[in-house]
Amino acid sequence: MSNTKCPQCGLVNWSDAVACKRCGWQLDWQYRPASQFDSAAPEPEPLFSSTLTFLTAILLLAVAAFLSHRVFHVIDLETAKIAAVITMTGGIGLLILTHLWLVLRIFEQSASWGVATLCVPLAGLVAVTKFWEKTRRSFIGQLLCVGIVLVGSQIVPR
Repeated sequence: MSNTKCPQCGLVNWSDAVACKRCGWQLDWQYRPASQFDSAAPEPEPLFSSTLTFLTAILLLAVAAFLSHRVFHVIDLETAKIAAVITMTGGIGLLILTHLWLVLRIFEQSASWGVATLCVPLAGLVAVTKFWEKTRRSFIGQLLCVGIVLVGSQIVPR
């Protein structure tokens, strides 16, 4: 079984692939739409996907719980403790998921950068900047999850 090399980015795809796994270029020359022959650059994806919108909503709920207990004193201490535990546990779980999402996005771009991200502590940050267009959503998702955990830890005063 022979492979097909993408003329756009150079990635070697399976022979039965219709589109490149990296850049999405149509590999079947006979049925390629004329729009792909235009030299216009593709539109960038919007920054906030449904996942980032969901994480932002959770962060806003955590901030609301923080303000309800620490600033406005609307909820009692026991309810605030429960809200803090749920927020922090959920935030840590979501942080793990967004980290896996980020590592997978880095591996999609380059296997060597993916391995470096797993082995060298700061290589992940370098890889995020190198592949910003593909990793920005997952990186921002991680930052939102860190915010969820931090706000959740401050709902109940020490």
